[in-house]
Amino acid sequence: MRTIGSSVVGRAGHVDLVAAESTASTPPTTTPAAFPNGAETGGVAARRYHYVHGSKVPYTDLSAVRPTAKSYPDAELLPLPYPPRARTGFSAERPEGLGDLLALAYGVTRIDWSARGIRAGRPLPSGGGVYPGELYVAAEFGLCHYLPSAHALERLREGDTDQVAADGNVVERIVDCLTSRPDERPQLVLLLTTRHAANLAGFGNFGHRLQALDTGVTAGQALALLEAAGSRARVHSRFDEAGLGRLLGLDPAVESVRAVITAGRGLDEPSVVPAFSTDPGASQAGLPRRIMARHTARDGFEPVSVPLQRILEILDEAAAPLPTDMRIGRGAQFSDLDLYCLANRIDGLAKGCHRRDPANGGLGPAGEKADPRTLFQAGGRGELAHFQAACALFVVGDYEHGYRVHGDRWYRMLNLQAGILAQRIGIAATGLGLGSSVRCDYQVKAADRLINAPLDRTVLLTVLIGVERGAGAPGHRLLLGSHGS
Repeated sequence: MRTIGSSVVGRAGHVDLVAAESTASTPPTTTPAAFPNGAETGGVAARRYHYVHGSKVPYTDLSAVRPTAKSYPDAELLPLPYPPRARTGFSAERPEGLGDLLALAYGVTRIDWSARGIRAGRPLPSGGGVYPGELYVAAEFGLCHYLPSAHALERLREGDTDQVAADGNVVERIVDCLTSRPDERPQLVLLLTTRHAANLAGFGNFGHRLQALDTGVTAGQALALLEAAGSRARVHSRFDEAGLGRLLGLDPAVESVRAVITAGRGLDEPSVVPAFSTDPGASQAGLPRRIMARHTARDGFEPVSVPLQRILEILDEAAAPLPTDMRIGRGAQFSDLDLYCLANRIDGLAKGCHRRDPANGGLGPAGEKADPRTLFQAGGRGELAHFQAACALFVVGDYEHGYRVHGDRWYRMLNLQAGILAQRIGIAATGLGLGSSVRCDYQVKAADRLINAPLDRTVLLTVLIGVERGAGAPGHRLLLGSHGS
């Protein structure tokens, strides 16, 4: 334990799309302003939140009533082409040119039939399957809200957005709210928001942490699609939150913007590259297929080995540079994320914890041996899934140094980055025929001991990787196939 300012903090703590243990033994001595929706306190409120709520799920009630989807019934409805195609191309010049992109980024892309009942399937995971985020679109044709259930855009007219007319000027007004402006005027802007109370019924106040991860997962999905379409995209996490909220007509106590993605012109019809090609573009051409096949390995894993090369390829994809606005200020190395592998059944790699070397991509021992059985609480679902999996991949970051530069906002910024990497890992694993499961029900202290983490570095989330048990195929798909996908 050590004291910083007026707050007492322990070693930086944890998360998943399932949770963890407290990271300090005594509570802070000062009660800061409310977080995550309160005033900026220089990181004091974020530390307090993480100590009290953000490092351990107090309970999980997946049967809790889920919030109804947001819609603007008085807005002009712009139906998008249906069914959408599984492809990476898009055109921001007209609403119908974004239908495929929006469907793969955040739409309803399948219907899952199981013993649990019938449910709408999305192309990306969410904590408890709640999907607390909303997706807004700004382009030359105006400012819109995406309605996944109807696969349509709701154009927000004057009066709905604080007198912002549905014209191209809204893009300029959004750019003016960004701390780090893009090099050129974007053709498309995606605004990712979160409804603060959306998953609190199921996860308590830990739900705010899951919402930050959800935002990152959605940003990672959209970023992959935009880049595959040849667009120069960037994720922004520093902006005038109140100003953007006014543009969207949001009640800040209910919903806030958590990330902004600016994108240049993309390819309307991407070049066709056969999936079996060794051309570097083949992986981008096959991205929609991987996105459609990616899903949480809910039935667990077969206890069989996986070749080391596959794990290295997954880590390489996750470690690719992030086009974000987060490398700001002196000594910005605190913004780097580390990747670790807790090997269980990997051919060519000894059991134990290994750190990925950013210089050469190799895996080296993380330190003294520790008992991997302590990662999850004994007798829980996480322990069983971890025993079956080939390995657990850790995303590791630094809370404390970021607070000194970005204040309370750093908490969301760091978990945003972790969510992007989690989605990259899931998509990469699917492309290699492996299953994945993002989890937050690990025990933070045990995880940090396993990686032999330096002071202030902590495990942010865990992704289990292995050969999925059973067929594991998604249900009835609602998208058309397309060349190169």
